[in-house]
Amino acid sequence: MQVDVVSGAGDVAALVDATFQPLPACDGPGAIGLESEHFLLHTDRNGTPIRRVTLAEMTAMLDDHPGLDPEPPTPRAISGWRTADGARLMPEPGAQLEYAGAPAASGTVALGALSASVRDIAALLAPRQVVVASAGIDVWSPLAATPQQLDMPRYPAMHEFLARRGPHGHSMMTNTASLQVNLDLGRDGQPADRWTTAMLCSPLTTATFASSPGHGAVSARGVVWQWLDPTRTGVPAAFTDSGQDPVVIMTDAALRADVLLFQRDGTAHPGEPGFSLADWVRDGHPEHGRPTADDVAYHLTTLFPEVRARGFLEVRSVDALPDRWRMVPVVLLAGLLYDDRARDTARAVLEPHREHLAELLRRAAHVGVADGALCALAVEVWTAAAEGARRLGADYFDPSEVRRAEQFLDRFTLRGRCPSDELRDRLREGPTAALDWAREPVGTLTLC
Repeated sequence: MQVDVVSGAGDVAALVDATFQPLPACDGPGAIGLESEHFLLHTDRNGTPIRRVTLAEMTAMLDDHPGLDPEPPTPRAISGWRTADGARLMPEPGAQLEYAGAPAASGTVALGALSASVRDIAALLAPRQVVVASAGIDVWSPLAATPQQLDMPRYPAMHEFLARRGPHGHSMMTNTASLQVNLDLGRDGQPADRWTTAMLCSPLTTATFASSPGHGAVSARGVVWQWLDPTRTGVPAAFTDSGQDPVVIMTDAALRADVLLFQRDGTAHPGEPGFSLADWVRDGHPEHGRPTADDVAYHLTTLFPEVRARGFLEVRSVDALPDRWRMVPVVLLAGLLYDDRARDTARAVLEPHREHLAELLRRAAHVGVADGALCALAVEVWTAAAEGARRLGADYFDPSEVRRAEQFLDRFTLRGRCPSDELRDRLREGPTAALDWAREPVGTLTLC
């Protein structure tokens, strides 16, 4: 539904409903799209990290490579590069490098494309003594040393708004990295069920795959996101009512959320904390008038719940992980949401905890699976998910990928540990040891 001016909650609900309408599905269990973020670090001859690569340096390095096609910016997209297989490489505000792959018909294909591209970039940068590192937060660089570097209008405006909200915006934009797993919504009753199950599972996803030690937490990235702007992140307040439809929940969340940006004629102006979409719809704005459908549609893209619907499901709770463990959340989340038996098991286990989900998410970021209750839930849910992944078949996940997920559970989750514990141990040995832990393998350059 499109309207020129949004006049009430019903118009907002129609726009939210559109985000829960599934995109065309592929054959088989469902498509998988992966988006991963990585830090590029200058090192000395001994492999000791010196500083983060700047945006200008990254651009010079990647622009010169004949295997990457530079893409000019558009009003809605920053400039980046396109790989031969159609994936996009894009800079983030702190000059993190993001990989965004096209949806693939199987997990194995999606993972293979991601690993190949990241290894190619690592090979390209290795002669320059630049390392590609994957962790949820940059533990090697002082936060103050990394400015926000993207000059498209919305990024300075976003940075300004978040600075007005609190101290976490700069860290989120410049110093964190995630692995986003995008999955099909499904058909018939599946979209609501899959979204709800993934949201219920978000504390376990945060706790299990935490790889960002800092702020006294196992997932400093999770802490930053939870406190970034509580009107738009975390678990929607209405989710605690198990009788609510996802569209009702996210319409309520959208109306409660502060307006992050006003976009007019190619410019972006930061909102004011405390001025919500509900205020804008009801009262208008003295400078920007009343919101249009485009304004509200853009506002929806500035909401960052742990699981977001965009015609597919974005699972946003996973810290960036190095290559050897990156397949694990992909295997387990697909097994959880695409296998009916695994999804039913998870719902039965997690529904009794729905009203306490926000508190579980807080504990997940701070303590992880060292929290006994979270550990017990994670073992039960992820065991079911691994079994579900096997039932998806060898054409969907190579059996070695499922075995790797089971090995991860044995090594970490069953012992009440997460990758952050290993990274913290390496940090005690020194920054070089920590970088070796997070370093991406250097492949044979195939981009040309």
